[in-house]
Amino acid sequence: MNRRSLPGPEEAVLRFLAGDREAFGDIVRQWEGRVYNLALRFLGNREDAQDVTQETFLSAFRWLKSLRDPGSFRTWLYRVALNHCRARLRAARPELSLDEPSADAERGGAPDPLQAVLQRAAGDPVEARDLVRKALMGLSEEHRQAVILKEYLGLSLEEVAQVMDCPLSTAKSRLYHGLRGMHRRLVRLGAGS
Repeated sequence: MNRRSLPGPEEAVLRFLAGDREAFGDIVRQWEGRVYNLALRFLGNREDAQDVTQETFLSAFRWLKSLRDPGSFRTWLYRVALNHCRARLRAARPELSLDEPSADAERGGAPDPLQAVLQRAAGDPVEARDLVRKALMGLSEEHRQAVILKEYLGLSLEEVAQVMDCPLSTAKSRLYHGLRGMHRRLVRLGAGS
C-alpha cells in the first residue's frame, strides 16, 4: 500500500477550516507527541500529561476556527497546551511541592552541576533524569515554560515570546533566570557532589 506523507500543519489546518474534519486527525498525529512532551516536562507526571494532551486537542478542535493565521498554528497549539498545564497545576498545587535540600549541599569549589549530571548519565541515566526533572519542577511556572519551550521543544526566542504572550525581552529574561535557577537547584540537589 502506498502511504502518502502527512500534510504540513498549515495544510491540515486549512483543510480543517474548509470543513474537512478528517484533517484534524492529521493534526493530532503530527502534534500529539510534541504536546505530550511539553505537558510531561511541565507537569512531571505521565498521567497528567496524557490528560492535558487530550484536553489540548479537544480545545483545539473546538477553537481552531478562531485561528487567523495557519502559519502560527504551532505557537497557538503550545499556548493552548500551556494553559491546560497551568490549570492542572493550580488544581493540584499542594502535590507539587518539593522538599528543599539542606543548605550545606551548596559549597564553594563544587564542580559544575550540569557537567556532573552529564557524567552521572553515563552510569545512571535514571538518576540524572530525575535530578534534572526535580530542578525543572522547582522553577516558577514562567521560568519552567521558557526553559521547556526553548531547550526541550526547540522554539526560537521569538516563538517562545509568542507562546508565552510576552515581549521578546521578557522571554529572554525568563529563559536566563530559568536556566540559572536550574543550575542552582542542581547544586542543591547534590548533582555536584
